[in-house]
Formats: sequence, C-alpha cells, structure tokens
Amino acid sequence: MTFDSIIFLFAFLPVSTILYYITPAKYKNLMLVLISVLFYAWGGFFHTMILLFSVLWNYMGGRFLNRNHKRRKRARNIMAVTVGVDVLLLAVCRYTGQILEMSGSSLADIRYFFVPMGVSFFMLQNIAYIIDIYREDIRPQKDIVKYAAMIVMYPKIIAGPLVSGDEFEKQLSERKLSIGKISDGTLLFLRGLSKKVILGNGMGMIFETVQMLPAGKISVLGAWVGCFAFAFRIYFSFGGYCDMAAGLARVFGFELPENVNYPFLSTGIMDFWSRWMATLWKWFCSYVYLPLCGGNPGGTVGFLSLLATWLLIGFWHGMNLTFIFWGIYFAVLLYLEGFVFGQRFSGMPKPVRWFFTMMLLMVSWVFFFSTSVGGAFSYLRFMIIGGGGGFAGGGAISILIDYGGLWVLALFFSTPLAHGAYERLIRGGRQWQTVLSCIVYGALFLLCIAGIVSGAGDGFLYF
Repeated sequence: MTFDSIIFLFAFLPVSTILYYITPAKYKNLMLVLISVLFYAWGGFFHTMILLFSVLWNYMGGRFLNRNHKRRKRARNIMAVTVGVDVLLLAVCRYTGQILEMSGSSLADIRYFFVPMGVSFFMLQNIAYIIDIYREDIRPQKDIVKYAAMIVMYPKIIAGPLVSGDEFEKQLSERKLSIGKISDGTLLFLRGLSKKVILGNGMGMIFETVQMLPAGKISVLGAWVGCFAFAFRIYFSFGGYCDMAAGLARVFGFELPENVNYPFLSTGIMDFWSRWMATLWKWFCSYVYLPLCGGNPGGTVGFLSLLATWLLIGFWHGMNLTFIFWGIYFAVLLYLEGFVFGQRFSGMPKPVRWFFTMMLLMVSWVFFFSTSVGGAFSYLRFMIIGGGGGFAGGGAISILIDYGGLWVLALFFSTPLAHGAYERLIRGGRQWQTVLSCIVYGALFLLCIAGIVSGAGDGFLYF
C-alpha cells in the first residue's frame, strides 16, 4: 500500500485516523502500532514477520545491552552482535533479489518477495537505537509498545525521515493533538500528494519518453531534457512522500524533522546534502563518518573515512556499480569542496556557486538512473556532443513544447516562491480566503485522484 493509492486514500487513511482518535489516550500508542502493522501487512505476511522480528530483536538487544553497560567489553560484544544481525538481515532482504537478477536466475521474477517495503529505512533506525544505547546517549525503551511505535509508525516507515530515538520518545509521551494540527497536517499531506502525482509522475513520463529514444536520435538538448526531467522526477516523488509523511505524522500529533528543503537552490555539494535526504546524511555522519575519522576530517584519514562512508551510502542504494561510482563521485566532490577549494569556492558569487553545483549534480543523476557505468558515460557524451540528433534534434523541442506547462510548474514549485505566494494570499483568515483555500486544495485532490485512476506516471523510486 502506498500513500498515493485509492485504497489508502479512501479506506485505510480515514478508518485508521478515526480509530486513533477515538482510542483513549493511554492506548493511543498501541493503536498506532496496530494500524501501522496493518498498513505494512498489505505488502505481505513475510515482510511483516521481518519487520516484527527486527523490532523484537532490537528491543531485547537494547535491554540486554543496558544491563551490561558497565562491563564495556561485554557491552561492545552485545552491540556488535545486535547490529551485526541487523546488517545481515538488511543485506539479505535488500540484495538477494538483486543478486538473483544479476545472475539470471529464474527466481529473479519473484525478487520483490525478498524486499520488505522501507527495509532500508527502518533497519537504519534500529541500528541507530542500539548504537545510541551503547554510547549511553539514550536509555533503552522499557515499553515495547513505545519502541514498536518508534520503528513501525506508518507515515515514516516507507521512506523516512530517520528520527533519533531520544527525539521520538519524547513525542510518544508528550505529543498534543489538536484541530489545528489535523488541519495543517491534512494540507501538508495534500501538497505532498500533489507533488508526487502531478509533478513527480509527470516528469517521470518525460524522462521515460527521452529514455525510449534510440541512441542515434538523442540530441544534446534531448539528453539534458532527460537529465533535468529525472532530477525533477526524483525531487517531486521523494519530496512529495516526505511531505505526505510529515503531514500524516502531524495528524497523529507528531513532528518529523525536515528531510527535503528545496535542494535545487543549493550553492554547494555540502549545502545540497543538508537539503536533500538530510536525515540520511546526518545518520551516516553520526554512525559511520565521524567514528571513522576520529574527529580529524582533513588529511588522508579524513578522505578515506569520507570515501568509505559514501561507498556505504552508494551500496545502501543498490549493488549496481553505478551506485558505487555515484558514492565515490560525491566523496571526491565533498572532499574537494571542504578541504581543497573550500575558501576559493565559498568566495565565489552565489550565482556562480549555484551554477557549478547544479552541473555537478546533473552528472550525479546520470549515474543514478543509468543501468551501467558504461551507459552513464555514454549518456554524458550525449549531453556534450549528442548521440546523432545534433544539438536540438530527435524531438527535444517538441518534448519541451508539449510539456511546457509542466516544466513551468516544476520550476516554480521547486522553489519557495509558490508556497510563499500562496501563504501571502490566504493569510488573514477572512472568509473568502478560507473558501479560496478549500477550492484550491479540493481541485488539487481531484487532479491527484484523476492521475492515480488513470495510472499515469510511475511508482515510488526508493522502495
């Protein structure tokens, strides 16, 4: 079940919300766990058993680790075993299907059976919990219902964001429900749904159109159109899901950390990763990069630590060599920006830094969507000299014209201008402003339903 499905919008969401709100306060965490497990069980019994095993394993591991925290050697061994099982389970679930597919096995057709929805996210959450207990940054959760709620809460289980145990535990005990939160959360959810269905799926169709062009007909402009379409596609799809997750969480009384914050306004690679999948980068900094470099981010040790971290991030996305190359690419860029060209780069005018950042990011997206490293370099060649369609041949102009309105909307909504203008328009609480807001959000919802029913576009990119 996904957030942009009819069954979720018209059945699961209203029923689960009603059940949550009519449940007495002391049982709300239990109800949250039950509806989240039901949401997850839509993907299959096997996947649900893996999720529940991971919850039980790490809950018990955290309690056992805490009882032995004064015996540091034993505590370290307990932490290593608990996290080791987590990593092994993640690897088996995440990569078995890919290995079968790469080997040409007849079992490759059932590869998604091995990949529980959101496993890459909830396993990182479990690992962080165990390491934080070992570091004595948090106390283990005594209430298994609260721990289960922290891991399985369905708004964030598909694609994050990753929330620290300490931050989320406080909300489990102190969250406040209100009509205002329900209203704000609903509007945020509708904005995210619109991003995903209207803009994300629309840009997905443009990208697929370019991908279907024969290599001999791809022009320089066509290759760039395809690359920009993919960049917008992944931004509006993932960013839309993050908005939907934050909106749903707010309806249930929770506040999730910002995970996507207008990444196309970035004026540096580090700035980009503080805006794009921000909680993922924060997780790898806290639990991989900083421990490896030992507080010395510069020099050879710092670079090797950064390289190892980004190799893991690439591998986290998939086993394909393109993701490994993508990780190495960002490790080099971040090191050059931070320790080689830092002052000279930061001294450049913002428009210049923005331009270079966007160009470097477009190169990274090519490796992200290509199926092989060789294919990625071929596509980069198309972006420079074309693949046979000259500079603007092969239908590139017609793609820009036919989808002109969508391109304008994508550019506009990839900046804060659209939301800022809308907020200024409806701020004040006058009756006509309230009516206008209802009309706008109602129209967006109907457009989203039309898009979902028509089946236009693609599925989510980060399963």
